[in-house]
Amino acid sequence: MLNTIMPTPKFTEDRNGTSTIPFLFFCDPDFASQGEAFCRSLQILTGCTLAEGKGGIEFRKDASLAADAYVMESSEAGMILSASDEHGISFAAATALQCLTKGADGLVCPNARIEDRPDKEYRALMVDLSSIWHPMRTVLKYVDVCYMMKIKYLHLHFIDMDRYTLPSKAFPLIGGGKEQYTVEEIAQLNEYALARGIIIIPEFETPGHAASMTKTYPEVFANRSNGESGSLETEVGTLYAESVICPGRKECEEGIRTLLTEICELFPHSPYIHIGGDEAAYSVWDHCPDCIAYREEHGIADSHELYSEVVGRVAQMVFDLGRTPIVWEGFPEKGVRYIPKETIVIAWESHYMLVTDILKHGFKVINGAWQPLYIVESLKHRWYPKEIMDWNVYEWQHWWANSHATLNPIHVPETEDVLGAQVSSWGCTYEQDISRVVENLCALSERTWNVKRLYTQEEYGARQKEILASTFALIQDR
Repeated sequence: MLNTIMPTPKFTEDRNGTSTIPFLFFCDPDFASQGEAFCRSLQILTGCTLAEGKGGIEFRKDASLAADAYVMESSEAGMILSASDEHGISFAAATALQCLTKGADGLVCPNARIEDRPDKEYRALMVDLSSIWHPMRTVLKYVDVCYMMKIKYLHLHFIDMDRYTLPSKAFPLIGGGKEQYTVEEIAQLNEYALARGIIIIPEFETPGHAASMTKTYPEVFANRSNGESGSLETEVGTLYAESVICPGRKECEEGIRTLLTEICELFPHSPYIHIGGDEAAYSVWDHCPDCIAYREEHGIADSHELYSEVVGRVAQMVFDLGRTPIVWEGFPEKGVRYIPKETIVIAWESHYMLVTDILKHGFKVINGAWQPLYIVESLKHRWYPKEIMDWNVYEWQHWWANSHATLNPIHVPETEDVLGAQVSSWGCTYEQDISRVVENLCALSERTWNVKRLYTQEEYGARQKEILASTFALIQDR
């Protein structure tokens, strides 16, 4: 049981043998929702229903433990899981779910003590909910996967191009008639994730990927040409012209502030709001009189610099709402002074700005390197757990010829300014990506919980079989 726990615990004392404990559960009131989620998951995996009482499994609050740390103590006297917060107790619960089996007279547990904590706090899965619709029942399954893998963050790409999947009171037509999640579904997602120690990071898109805004409310968000509201025909094409908001209009700025306020209200437990920030066809702004006037008024040299300025402006809105913004690597270095240094940057393509330069400018970063951390259904390039096990959190690679990290992978010295890493799934249905998500996320979890590599490919392959089987069992349709 102990030699297949994933990710690998920092300290394990094997006290030999196993014990059988009664089907009982006792929980500190502060961990009530986490206890309920654990009991439900245990029932799915083992068929066991736990009654309230001592002598079986106990969730215990221990304020002396560091954030995200946990201790598991198990013997014939029972199993005690201790942590100081809901994340630590959820990681402990995931370990217990991997250790416990059903016996004839009770739950069988190993006689052991585990003391554990992650090396990197930021361990995430990103799922694209906008390119292809995902019913909420499948979104909840991604939460379960993160729970079993001890992944702390679930980054949800709610908005892209012409799909805005979040509800909006201020702009009710913004969904364009396509599927949207309801307020009740978002509340269900928040509750479900919180009970499993998972933090939801909602993603809003600006200044690019915003056609859902510019096409439904052009009088608020769209750039203008010859003084008329609407999309622009430029050398970049109508599609991408429509995808860029107008940073020169006061109505647009206030509209974005309103949408961000709504998102914060929808996700009250989310300390981070992702604001996009990449792939903006900003040459459109060279043709927009509002953008030209704004640049002249504020002494902004050109549209390159305006790109950084608008990313910084939106980031400040997020700070003003009491949250921390996350952006994709995408804004140009020119104008970087406009972006608050507390903004967190996901370095993914090693094209717009290298991670070395991002760190040099004082930002903290998340490793989202396309290779080997992307899952893209339409792409011929695919990566598997082997490539992730060969990678480390301080390394950036890419397959694309225009990336600086293609022929010469980028390595940075070990630093706390690299917060962690994430697997990103793009353009996939749940059925298309779930197997790869589970397998690749398991490897990502091992390589960020423990930055130092502990296993050969063969050893890792043997260890991960049981958690993969348990995770698939947890998310099967019932």
